[in-house]
Formats: sequence, C-alpha cells, structure tokens
Amino acid sequence: MKKVILLLVDSLMPNILEDCMREKTVPALQFLKDRGRYWPNCVTVFPTMTASVDSSLVTGVYPNVHRIPGLIWYNPEEKAIINYLNGWKCVIKLGLSACAQNVLYNLNEKQLSKKVTTLFEELECRGKTSASINAIVHRGSKKHCVQLPFLIKLATGFRFRGDISGPDVLTLGAMVQTNLKQKIPLNIQGYRRRFGINDKYAVNVAKQLIESNFQPDFMLVYLPDNDHEIHKKGPTYAGESLIKVDQRIQEILNVFGSWDDALNQCVFIVTSDHGQTHIGKEKEFNIDLDKLLEPFRVLQLGEDVSVHDLVVCNNERMAYIYPLKPDKQQQIMQQLLLDSRIDLIAWKEDRGVSVREGGSGRKVYFEPGGSNIDIYGTAWNITGEWATLDVKVDEGIIHYGDYPDVLSRLYGALYSQDIPVIVVTARPRYEFKSRHYPVHLNGGSHGSLHKYDSLIPLIVAGTEYPVNEPPRLVDLKEYIIKLFETGKK
Repeated sequence: MKKVILLLVDSLMPNILEDCMREKTVPALQFLKDRGRYWPNCVTVFPTMTASVDSSLVTGVYPNVHRIPGLIWYNPEEKAIINYLNGWKCVIKLGLSACAQNVLYNLNEKQLSKKVTTLFEELECRGKTSASINAIVHRGSKKHCVQLPFLIKLATGFRFRGDISGPDVLTLGAMVQTNLKQKIPLNIQGYRRRFGINDKYAVNVAKQLIESNFQPDFMLVYLPDNDHEIHKKGPTYAGESLIKVDQRIQEILNVFGSWDDALNQCVFIVTSDHGQTHIGKEKEFNIDLDKLLEPFRVLQLGEDVSVHDLVVCNNERMAYIYPLKPDKQQQIMQQLLLDSRIDLIAWKEDRGVSVREGGSGRKVYFEPGGSNIDIYGTAWNITGEWATLDVKVDEGIIHYGDYPDVLSRLYGALYSQDIPVIVVTARPRYEFKSRHYPVHLNGGSHGSLHKYDSLIPLIVAGTEYPVNEPPRLVDLKEYIIKLFETGKK
C-alpha cells in the first residue's frame, strides 16, 4: 500500500503557481501536476489564518466545531487575548511565556475541542503510523518532550514544563525532535532560522524519514518560508519565492530512485493554507481600528479587562470585535459602517448570521437549513440582499463569487465561541491596523473571506481516487482516511 505525503505550502496561490508553470521554473510541482490532477479553486477556511485553517485541515470540520477561532482571539474565561505568536510587538506585550504556552501546549492539549478527532488520531485507530513535521496543530496519542532552545528558555524564564501530544513522529523545529536517527544541522535551527521552523529543516526531516526505511504511512510537511517572503514583498514577487519552494520539493523527490519511483511508492498531495492580498503603499490602506473605535474604551494589549467596552483581536485582513457590554453592540456596528474600506460586518442573530456591507449598509441574513442548496450540498435559508455576499442561484443551486463557500465559513467563525462577537473584513488592498499588531504596507496580507485570500491550489498525484468537487481543504482529512481504508491508490 502506498504511503501519503501532504506538502502544506504556506501562502501558495493558484495564479502564482500557474505563472511559474508557464515559465517552467517549478519542475517538481509541474511534474506532480502532469502526473496527477490539479484544481485551482480549492477553498480554505475562515479566518484565513494558519491556526484556524490547520485545525480544520487535521479535524475535517469548521471552527464552530473544533473551537479554534483564529490566530488571535479573546478567551472570556481567562479574560485574555490568545495569540499564537503573531507579531513580535504583540508577543512582547502579552508575554513570550504566555504566547509560547498557547502555541506549544494549550492549542493542542486544551483549546482544540476534545469532541473532534484529528487525522493523526484517526490513522492510529486504523493501525497506521504518521508524522507531523513543523505543523502547529498535531494532536495525537503519543507524548513528546519539549526541549526549548536556550534563548527561548531565557526569554520565557524557563517556565515551560511538560510533554505535548502528537503522532508517532513530531517535530517543531529545534523545540521538538522525536524519532530522528540523525541530528539536524545547527545552522538551520538557530535564532535566525526561526529555531528550525523553516523549509530547509522540514525537508531535511522528511528526507531522513524516507531514507531510514521507516517512513510513516502518512506525513504532513509544513513549508512556511513562502509566507514570510510574500508578507514582506507582496504577491508580485511570489514567483521567486515559489522557485525556492520547488527546489525543496525536488529534494524530497530525489530521495527516491526517480521521480516516477516516488509516485509508485507514495501519493503526493500539495496544497496551501491560504492565499495573500497585495496591500497598498500608503497609510490609508491600513484601516486604523483604534482610531475608528475611539468613542469606545478598547482593551489594549497588556491591560487587564476592567471598564473596557470591547476587545479587538486583529487577524490582519479580518478582526474579531468582542462587545463586553451588550448595550454597546449596536453603537459599535454603526461606527464600523462609517468606513467604506471595511468590506463586511457580520454578527450572530437568532440561529443564523446577519451581514452588512461597509459603506453602503446593504444587509443579508442566512441560517442553516431551508430550501437553498449550495454547490457543496449544504442547505441554507437566505433573506435580504444576496448581492452583499456575491451569492447567486443557478438552476436551483447556490453558487459563490468573490467569497467562496462564504455561508459555511462565516457561520463557522462566528459560532466558534458562545459569546457575542462581531466579524469585520477588509476590502482588497486594505488590512486592519491596531496598536502593536503587524502591518504589511506594499506587502502581502491575508485573513479575509475574499477569494484572493481564500482560493488555494490542490495537486493530487499517485492515485486516481476521486476528490469531492469543487474541492475544499476541510474535506482533505476524510479523503486521506479513505485512501487508507479503500487501498485505492
């Protein structure tokens, strides 16, 4: 039976991939596409941020079920903002120790719902071995020891203790390295290389596992470097970054006798977690939420919740806004409507979701059930101005435009917590700005519902087993399980 290798390339975008293929600069990805099947319209999860997306990838459900709202969110029980290490200024204000505790331990052990199973847990129940290489969501039944590098120990006050759960093989750069026969070179796991959370480290581990003759049945290999480059330079320069990614994938294929041998032995799945949108150069392309919400007392990073009116959790091109006082919610929404750079404003209402468009104020309401079936087979009841969400009906079926799978994705985000919350998204070219949070003027950013952030490529090679179409990242878990159950590879 073939083994399965899932390559998760951060911020891989269909248009950039296709441009590179036309220019013949990505031979490994071209080979996998030519020997397999390719979809440019796979839809990711909302918010289009790594923590919520990866949680859906490994659990096969949206945030309303797995309960990880985003990369940054507010925990009312702890009265604290949860940040999975996004933005060094944010981390300093919240405390490196607290942020490290969240990403290394709490995300998998406490915050990811126990009511869902991960792909790694499901495969073990079926007698299959698996590996997670540098992915932040990795819950499994095996226990692994965290060995923090000295600089991280120093910065966190040596306070992190305990093991974390994962599959048979788990790496998180220099912090977790299990079941590796050879030591990873120190020059690719130091401070300047993000302590091993980089492409070179991940590929080094993957190659070692393949060469060891103990390659797990399933490997998830996370490749983050592309995302960092696009954030800095913008999607215009993504082709240069993707060439480097392709060279890393070539290294994996070269471990086998030939690239054809690689496909004879393994199923390769290549996809992404989200796309990115190019942000304008001038300051006006940053929507300053501190200024816009100035009439209210906004909780700032590092403060204790006391007399505040609301909490803002900025996820780049989307934000969660938590009204701490119910009587303030309507006033907050009216204030948000004043800024036409805001694309959508959404909140929970009755058993569904109400959405208004920034500037125009157009409104639509939707809820699960009803007579309208979308292209993914989900039933909805929709009232109001459908054009708000660029949703149309063709031959009795709901089709999506600029906001792919918007009904399930927006519902999933808003119902990921049982407290009042408002979701705002930015129009293309814009992102949100909050004190201490990272911004990306003239660079790339993501987080929103828009297709620029939401459509990702999917390549499946080495099997003819059918993929549900149109494809969604949230369905990959079930697809991989079926590959092993049916043996049809």
